[in-house]
Amino acid sequence: MAWTPLKENYTDAIWSGLKKYNMTENPDNTVSFTDVTVYTNKENSFFGALDANAMNAAINVIMAMLENGTDLYTNFQTYFNTQKVIWQNTVNAEITDFETYISNLESQAATNLSAIEAGYASRMSAFENAQQALFTQWFDMVKGQLSSDVAGHLQNQITEIDDKLSNLEYMVLQNDLTVPISVDNSGTTLLVDDIGYAIVADWKY
Repeated sequence: MAWTPLKENYTDAIWSGLKKYNMTENPDNTVSFTDVTVYTNKENSFFGALDANAMNAAINVIMAMLENGTDLYTNFQTYFNTQKVIWQNTVNAEITDFETYISNLESQAATNLSAIEAGYASRMSAFENAQQALFTQWFDMVKGQLSSDVAGHLQNQITEIDDKLSNLEYMVLQNDLTVPISVDNSGTTLLVDDIGYAIVADWKY
């Protein structure tokens, strides 16, 4: 039979001032007193027959085992070892549950991040296409009014801007940022190698 732990939360009852009683006259010419004091912690202050019987029963079991030659040390050691295994199994199960919970959170976060990235790429592509269409419409309208040199120069600028936008989109989506290193505060003079190629810095966030 499993052991039921004895009560360990007894407290002293607390009251303010003097105790108070109501007196009642009985038909046999005696009087009775009823305690009407307002107590705090009264429910945990009473030690009654149920508690005493539980303690005595436990002591009787132990004494009977001793009289019958039972090795209490071995029995207690077996009991504690059993409780230790139960506790370890419980802790291991809780750790496994926690690790599974964290793994599920990580999987969900990765799925959400992929969805966000895909949505961003889709919106960026749609925005670029819309802006490109509007600009192409405007450019087609005005290019006939420009000289061939001006139109060619403008087309080169457009191509350069498109390349920069494509590079910027790639760096943001791939988390692979690069930028040429400037040797002055204006940003117009770049640091180059021996054959004239710009030296760039790259990083991830």
